Amino acid sequence: MQREAEKYIVRFPDGMRDRLRQQAKANRRSMNSEIVHHLDRALAAENENGPAATAIAPSLNTTNP
Repeated sequence: MQREAEKYIVRFPDGMRDRLRQQAKANRRSMNSEIVHHLDRALAAENENGPAATAIAPSLNTTNP
């Protein structure tokens, strides 16, 4: 059985792909898993602290350091 997933093309700012690749390698994850991980953390922080707090002080994210 094949897993169905939504697909979305993302254009990264200069240098971001390399940073993500390095983090993915350090965390032993695929690029896709690393991107999903960061999106999940950002959304959780926004839900917990509100969008303005997350934008102003991302360190307020207490879900995962």
